[in-house]
Amino acid sequence: MKAWIWQIIAVIALAAINVYAADPALVLKQNDLWVMAGDSITAQRLHTNYIEAFYRTRYPNLNLQFRNSGIGGNQTGHVRSRFDYDVAAWQPTIVSIELGMNDVNAGDDPGKYIAGMKDLIAKIRAIHATPVLISSSPVNDGSLPGNWKSDRCRRLDAYTNALKELAASEQVLMVDQYHPLLELWGRNYAKKPADPKDRAAAEKSGYLSIGGDAVHTGAVGQYTMAATILKALNADLEVSSATLAADGKVGDTKRCKISDVSSSGGVLAFTRLDEASPWPIDPAAKTAVQIMPTIRDLSHYMLTVSGLPAGRYQVLINDQPAAVVTEKELADGWNMSTVFQGALAERSKSILKLIGELELGENNAWRAASKTHDKDKLAAAQKQIDATEADLRKACEPTPLRFKIQKAD
Repeated sequence: MKAWIWQIIAVIALAAINVYAADPALVLKQNDLWVMAGDSITAQRLHTNYIEAFYRTRYPNLNLQFRNSGIGGNQTGHVRSRFDYDVAAWQPTIVSIELGMNDVNAGDDPGKYIAGMKDLIAKIRAIHATPVLISSSPVNDGSLPGNWKSDRCRRLDAYTNALKELAASEQVLMVDQYHPLLELWGRNYAKKPADPKDRAAAEKSGYLSIGGDAVHTGAVGQYTMAATILKALNADLEVSSATLAADGKVGDTKRCKISDVSSSGGVLAFTRLDEASPWPIDPAAKTAVQIMPTIRDLSHYMLTVSGLPAGRYQVLINDQPAAVVTEKELADGWNMSTVFQGALAERSKSILKLIGELELGENNAWRAASKTHDKDKLAAAQKQIDATEADLRKACEPTPLRFKIQKAD
């Protein structure tokens, strides 16, 4: 074959790899079981639980399951040594590996880290699961690209870039959360007042705490991590949408049904049954949306009402206050993804509570029994997990919501 033909083939192949690596998409299917392996950041059960909550509520009919396999201090070698009883034993269909924060202790050369990740890819493929590589989050120490405040954060830059190259060569889904969060957290950190407890100074500068410590951020920081990962995996943004007129006429609807509509005495009321639900966000961590406004875009949960007289309107869901919005906001299309009070907030907290119970005590009991090959304890742990899974499926199943829209006092 002529040399120029080989050159064309090489260019096409390289382009295909680059597109694959740059534009990953994780497609979940019926009965998928996703094991999330990592270090102490994974073991916090924060951003991993939030990702789990997203997929469970976005696809309530897929019977998805998730298992946390994080252990503090872990590097690639640790996950490789416990792979059989702490990852493969779950019989997963998807395995994500999120490491690097401890691996950088080896120095500037990411060679050992990349070799370990390559071996983990092979192990995951050997059990016929889909591998997903996730870079470490950055150190929240004020570092910005090229302006490092610690060797640890500086080294993570090179380690992440090396992981990208490995993912491209292996044609594996890879998420770079490090670089987007480095910018986001670094810009926020720059606003930090000399006295972090000085609320007036923080409000003036626009600084918002992301909680936790420099390595293990709190819930606010971990929602930004989860959002970054979900966006990189091209998660489905669409929840549902409904359009109504002030007189009660129902217009276009997508992924939902509108029924029992009435418009009387200045009150527009209707029942809405959705096919999926918006991402459950803990109201206690709602400042994450201020730090990262694009979190709103991960759930297009739309309500449009035309023809309302000018003014401010109280929206009630199941007779509980949800928000106060203007007629213009409703006419333009109001995204309800960040309603942090009332029925939607209660539902979010309920789902997150169940996931927390599943992934902590119950999950750890199963893992301990798997490690020691204790069949009786394993069976008992699995029985409890099955019960919680049933409760979670019920909690994530959409239920009819009664909306009332009326002039605010």
